[in-house]
Amino acid sequence: MDGVNLTLKPTKKFKTNQILVSFTTNIKNHQEITARTLLADLLESTSEHYSTQRAVALKLSELYGASFGTSVSRYGNVYGLNFIINVVNDQYLPGTTNVLQETFAFLNEMIFSPQIVDGKFAADAFQIQKQNLKAFLASLDDNKQGKALTGMNALYFHDRLQQIPAVGQIADIGGLSAANMAALYHKMITEDQINIVVSGHVKEDEVVSALKVMPFTARKKKHLILIYTQARSPQVKNKSEKEKVSQSKLNLAYNLPIAYDSQERFSAMVFNELFGGSALSLLFQNVREKNSLAYYAESDMDLFRQELWVQTGIQAENKDKVLQVVKQQLAALQTGQIDKEQLKKIKASMINSYIARADSQSVALSRALGASLTGVLTSEKQWISGVDAVSAKDVSQIAQKAHLQAVYFLDGGIQ
Repeated sequence: MDGVNLTLKPTKKFKTNQILVSFTTNIKNHQEITARTLLADLLESTSEHYSTQRAVALKLSELYGASFGTSVSRYGNVYGLNFIINVVNDQYLPGTTNVLQETFAFLNEMIFSPQIVDGKFAADAFQIQKQNLKAFLASLDDNKQGKALTGMNALYFHDRLQQIPAVGQIADIGGLSAANMAALYHKMITEDQINIVVSGHVKEDEVVSALKVMPFTARKKKHLILIYTQARSPQVKNKSEKEKVSQSKLNLAYNLPIAYDSQERFSAMVFNELFGGSALSLLFQNVREKNSLAYYAESDMDLFRQELWVQTGIQAENKDKVLQVVKQQLAALQTGQIDKEQLKKIKASMINSYIARADSQSVALSRALGASLTGVLTSEKQWISGVDAVSAKDVSQIAQKAHLQAVYFLDGGIQ
């Protein structure tokens, strides 16, 4: 069906079936980021038939203790609202059951029968979830590492949409009403691209039959623009904010123009692990262990937003030293000063971790969703081969593409 995609991941590894239904779209209005988080909360907690959270919980209990939840996600410019349910497979239950059919019927109720009356979400449920989201977003300030990451992104990104966390911001909650949330829901249901992923010991005809209970309609296929790009600035932005914290937070953001669907992505992954993405990395060894300049020092990257970042927890008086040592580690990679044995260990660790994560049904589901959204299909063999083939020269070439753009410092003061 146009705009509705089904991916099956048949496996006998697990005793459960997992079903993911994701509604994805490009967003142009920054308030909609927060609105979609509130919408996810509303659709998780109640429905027309299950009018209280207790009623939802009782139904999940009847489904042999199934777990159900919603979430929001971001792939560059694309935002997803996801429904996921984990339920035991029929073959592990006594007697004759059709839990798969019942599960899709439950999903149908939660997705397509919200508590909307006269063009508005039910007042009580709306106010409860709105207050809950407000409290949750306010609590994010208590996580100083997360706050520093948000501060860094607000400094680094030019686009307001990219500056805001994927869960939204508290400043936009006031403008959300029961009526405009209902309008957003109808827009999502009728216009968003839908990706359905089913993992477990299932057959295609069983899933297709069970899916018929859900009134999906064809919609104009969206041209989802995943990658966010921005021009590299010749100047580095700097911002410091003071706050009473036991650890100061020093974060650095780099432009890293590597496409998520290029062969270079394997080199970029290895580069990140070697730079600061693992306990074997240069940042861990030289900033944290050797020089004792940080409580933690790590790097990560997002190829959908072409960003590399470094996060550190430090004493304020060590800021300049940490900046210098981080700069030195990147420069070493850029000039090809790479220990071949360390590179070999990094790649082996990555491959072992990748294989180990294959035993997680949730990871398999997430990978399948990513492949459905991006169109990039990578088998385990291809992934391992891609990582294993990365050379020291490849890592150096990626490092040369990383350009510092922003330095954010959450200053806890001299200790």
